[in-house]
Amino acid sequence: MRDTLRRIVHRGYELSGLIGPMHRRVERRLALAAGKSIDDGRPMPPAELRVLVSGTADEAWFSERGKADAARFRNAAESAGLDLSSALDVWDLGCGCGRIARWLAPDVIAAGGSFLGSDINRALVAWCQTKLPGRFLVNRLKPPTTIASGSVDLAYAYSVVTHLREPQTRSWLAEIARVLRPGGVALVSFHDEDYAAAWAPPGVAGALQTRDYAVLNDALEGSNYMSAWTSRRHFSQLAGPHFDVLAIEPSGREAPTQALAVLRARPGQAP
Repeated sequence: MRDTLRRIVHRGYELSGLIGPMHRRVERRLALAAGKSIDDGRPMPPAELRVLVSGTADEAWFSERGKADAARFRNAAESAGLDLSSALDVWDLGCGCGRIARWLAPDVIAAGGSFLGSDINRALVAWCQTKLPGRFLVNRLKPPTTIASGSVDLAYAYSVVTHLREPQTRSWLAEIARVLRPGGVALVSFHDEDYAAAWAPPGVAGALQTRDYAVLNDALEGSNYMSAWTSRRHFSQLAGPHFDVLAIEPSGREAPTQALAVLRARPGQAP
């Protein structure tokens, strides 16, 4: 009875819009929490920005996970035939405050390519614009972006669709396909059934047994408050109208790493 009442009250906060200020207070408290510091030789965003993208102010986690995810994306791109040591045009969708971009952008630009990051949060984009190489812009929650059709070789989105309802995920997959050159590659992470079984709050894994796409905390779309979950099979179906699905790496059960879809844009997808 108490749990039911708590869920009803919580949903009332979501529907009334009060959940926004409450969530921001939680983020401010997290930003004040002490975390392990690290000097990795690269610009480190302030704690309040790290919390917005990672849910923690810990500098070591931000640095180490960013470096590991950058390496994972680099390897996935190479497996799809793209070498980041060559001149490529790269788009980081949902760049945040550069958790991955701070590791990849310098190498992309040094190789003669171009690096573009975009995010819905102006504060995150502003920090990247002043601290990281490349070009950074604000995108809206819903596409389209201002990026030219067929202008990108590699697009990656880490933990973007994990905070979107299914219609938005479909729209962003279409937008990624639009901006990619024919044969371009997209790397998109998501919460799959393995992640749900190992790391999700109670009830999510069960929900995926009856629904193709499950949303937890259905408010503040695009923020860390909302989380979205889908199976690898259904994500392949979502990507299918625009991409050839080259591979889907399952999420990690030993460590909380998201599943990663490796997608190739089909010729003629961009309008």
